[in-house]
Amino acid sequence: MSCTVTLVLAVAAVWFVQPAVAVRRDEAARKAAKLRGLQAAGLPDPKCSTGIIGAKLAGQPQVCCAGYCGECSDYPTCSSVRGQNSTNACCQTQVYEMRCGSAPANVCLKKCSEALPPCIMEAGEVFTTPDPSARAAGPDCNKAVEEWRLKAAAATSATTPAPSS
Repeated sequence: MSCTVTLVLAVAAVWFVQPAVAVRRDEAARKAAKLRGLQAAGLPDPKCSTGIIGAKLAGQPQVCCAGYCGECSDYPTCSSVRGQNSTNACCQTQVYEMRCGSAPANVCLKKCSEALPPCIMEAGEVFTTPDPSARAAGPDCNKAVEEWRLKAAAATSATTPAPSS
Protein backbone atom coordinates (compact mmCIF):
# COMPACT_ATOMS: atom_id res chain seq x y z
CA MET A 1 0.00 0.00 0.00
CA SER A 2 2.73 2.50 0.93
CA CYS A 3 4.60 1.68 -2.29
CA THR A 4 1.52 2.68 -4.31
CA VAL A 5 1.19 5.95 -2.38
CA THR A 6 4.87 6.70 -2.96
CA LEU A 7 4.50 6.03 -6.67
CA VAL A 8 1.43 8.27 -6.91
CA LEU A 9 3.24 11.09 -5.09
CA ALA A 10 6.27 10.73 -7.38
CA VAL A 11 4.10 10.89 -10.50
CA ALA A 12 2.23 13.92 -9.12
CA ALA A 13 5.52 15.71 -8.36
CA VAL A 14 6.77 15.15 -11.91
CA TRP A 15 3.40 16.25 -13.29
CA PHE A 16 3.56 19.62 -11.48
CA VAL A 17 7.27 20.31 -12.08
CA GLN A 18 7.20 19.86 -15.87
CA PRO A 19 5.27 23.08 -16.65
CA ALA A 20 7.85 25.15 -14.75
CA VAL A 21 10.68 23.51 -16.68
CA ALA A 22 8.83 24.08 -19.95
CA VAL A 23 8.40 27.79 -19.17
CA ARG A 24 12.14 28.17 -18.53
CA ARG A 25 12.91 26.26 -21.72
CA ASP A 26 10.52 28.49 -23.71
CA GLU A 27 12.13 31.62 -22.24
CA ALA A 28 15.61 30.35 -23.18
CA ALA A 29 14.43 29.57 -26.72
CA ARG A 30 12.92 33.07 -27.06
CA LYS A 31 16.16 34.70 -25.90
CA ALA A 32 18.21 32.50 -28.25
CA ALA A 33 16.05 33.50 -31.22
CA LYS A 34 16.37 37.18 -30.34
CA LEU A 35 20.13 36.76 -29.95
CA ARG A 36 20.42 35.18 -33.41
CA GLY A 37 18.54 38.15 -34.87
CA LEU A 38 20.89 40.65 -33.21
CA GLN A 39 23.92 38.63 -34.33
CA ALA A 40 22.70 38.55 -37.93
CA ALA A 41 22.14 42.31 -37.88
CA GLY A 42 25.48 42.95 -36.18
CA LEU A 43 23.79 44.88 -33.37
CA PRO A 44 24.82 45.11 -29.70
CA ASP A 45 22.51 44.43 -26.73
CA PRO A 46 22.90 47.48 -24.42
CA LYS A 47 19.96 46.51 -22.14
CA CYS A 48 20.94 42.81 -21.88
CA SER A 49 17.59 41.70 -23.30
CA THR A 50 19.07 38.46 -24.68
CA GLY A 51 21.13 37.67 -21.57
CA ILE A 52 20.75 37.64 -17.81
CA ILE A 53 21.78 40.65 -15.72
CA GLY A 54 23.83 39.95 -12.60
CA ALA A 55 23.18 41.67 -9.28
CA LYS A 56 24.86 45.02 -8.66
CA LEU A 57 28.09 44.64 -6.69
CA ALA A 58 29.71 47.65 -5.00
CA GLY A 59 32.46 49.32 -6.97
CA GLN A 60 31.90 47.61 -10.31
CA PRO A 61 29.42 47.72 -13.17
CA GLN A 62 26.85 44.99 -13.57
CA VAL A 63 27.55 42.13 -15.92
CA CYS A 64 25.33 40.47 -18.49
CA CYS A 65 25.77 36.70 -18.65
CA ALA A 66 24.78 34.54 -21.60
CA GLY A 67 21.07 33.76 -21.90
CA TYR A 68 21.49 30.00 -21.46
CA CYS A 69 23.05 30.37 -17.99
CA GLY A 70 19.81 30.39 -16.00
CA GLU A 71 21.18 33.02 -13.62
CA CYS A 72 24.15 35.36 -13.47
CA SER A 73 25.95 34.77 -10.20
CA ASP A 74 28.72 32.63 -8.77
CA TYR A 75 26.50 29.62 -8.09
CA PRO A 76 28.26 26.25 -7.65
CA THR A 77 27.68 24.90 -11.17
CA CYS A 78 28.10 28.14 -13.14
CA SER A 79 31.30 26.80 -14.67
CA SER A 80 29.62 23.78 -16.29
CA VAL A 81 26.20 24.81 -17.59
CA ARG A 82 24.84 22.33 -20.15
CA GLY A 83 27.95 20.20 -19.71
CA GLN A 84 30.30 22.75 -21.24
CA ASN A 85 32.92 25.15 -19.89
CA SER A 86 30.77 28.19 -19.15
CA THR A 87 33.01 29.89 -16.56
CA ASN A 88 33.55 33.04 -18.65
CA ALA A 89 29.89 33.23 -19.68
CA CYS A 90 27.87 32.36 -16.54
CA CYS A 91 30.03 33.06 -13.44
CA GLN A 92 29.46 36.71 -12.51
CA THR A 93 32.91 37.36 -11.00
CA GLN A 94 34.73 35.67 -13.87
CA VAL A 95 32.69 37.56 -16.49
CA TYR A 96 33.69 40.82 -14.79
CA GLU A 97 37.35 39.75 -14.66
CA MET A 98 37.25 39.11 -18.43
CA ARG A 99 36.40 42.76 -19.19
CA CYS A 100 38.55 44.63 -21.69
CA GLY A 101 41.41 46.30 -19.84
CA SER A 102 41.86 43.36 -17.46
CA ALA A 103 41.97 40.40 -19.83
CA PRO A 104 43.98 39.92 -23.04
CA ALA A 105 42.50 41.84 -25.96
CA ASN A 106 41.74 38.72 -28.01
CA VAL A 107 39.46 37.23 -25.32
CA CYS A 108 38.22 40.26 -23.37
CA LEU A 109 34.50 40.97 -22.97
CA LYS A 110 33.34 44.33 -24.33
CA LYS A 111 30.63 46.60 -22.98
CA CYS A 112 27.08 45.64 -23.86
CA SER A 113 26.74 48.87 -25.86
CA GLU A 114 29.30 47.33 -28.25
CA ALA A 115 28.65 43.58 -28.05
CA LEU A 116 26.26 40.74 -27.27
CA PRO A 117 26.23 38.74 -24.00
CA PRO A 118 28.32 37.89 -22.13
CA CYS A 119 29.30 41.54 -21.76
CA ILE A 120 29.77 44.35 -19.24
CA MET A 121 26.90 46.78 -18.60
CA GLU A 122 27.50 50.53 -18.60
CA ALA A 123 29.14 51.84 -15.41
CA GLY A 124 27.02 54.14 -13.26
CA GLU A 125 23.70 52.63 -14.33
CA VAL A 126 21.88 50.06 -12.22
CA PHE A 127 19.65 47.79 -14.25
CA THR A 128 16.85 46.01 -12.39
CA THR A 129 13.87 43.92 -13.30
CA PRO A 130 10.58 45.81 -13.53
CA ASP A 131 8.48 46.04 -10.37
CA PRO A 132 5.66 43.50 -10.76
CA SER A 133 3.31 45.68 -8.72
CA ALA A 134 3.93 48.73 -10.91
CA ARG A 135 0.86 50.18 -12.59
CA ALA A 136 0.14 48.73 -15.98
CA ALA A 137 -2.84 48.68 -18.31
CA GLY A 138 -4.01 45.38 -16.80
CA PRO A 139 -5.83 46.70 -13.70
CA ASP A 140 -7.63 49.51 -15.54
CA CYS A 141 -7.87 48.03 -19.01
CA ASN A 142 -11.55 48.83 -19.46
CA LYS A 143 -11.04 52.45 -18.38
CA ALA A 144 -8.09 52.83 -20.76
CA VAL A 145 -10.19 51.62 -23.69
CA GLU A 146 -13.04 53.95 -22.75
CA GLU A 147 -10.69 56.94 -22.43
CA TRP A 148 -9.07 56.15 -25.78
CA ARG A 149 -12.46 55.95 -27.49
CA LEU A 150 -13.45 59.34 -26.06
CA LYS A 151 -10.21 60.88 -27.32
CA ALA A 152 -10.63 59.26 -30.73
CA ALA A 153 -14.21 60.52 -30.99
CA ALA A 154 -13.13 64.03 -30.02
CA ALA A 155 -10.36 64.00 -32.61
CA THR A 156 -12.60 62.82 -35.44
CA SER A 157 -15.78 64.76 -34.66
CA ALA A 158 -16.75 67.71 -36.82
CA THR A 159 -16.11 71.07 -35.25
CA THR A 160 -17.71 74.37 -36.04
CA PRO A 161 -15.34 76.79 -37.73
CA ALA A 162 -14.24 79.83 -35.79
CA PRO A 163 -15.99 83.08 -36.75
CA SER A 164 -14.04 85.15 -39.28
CA SER A 165 -13.07 88.58 -38.23
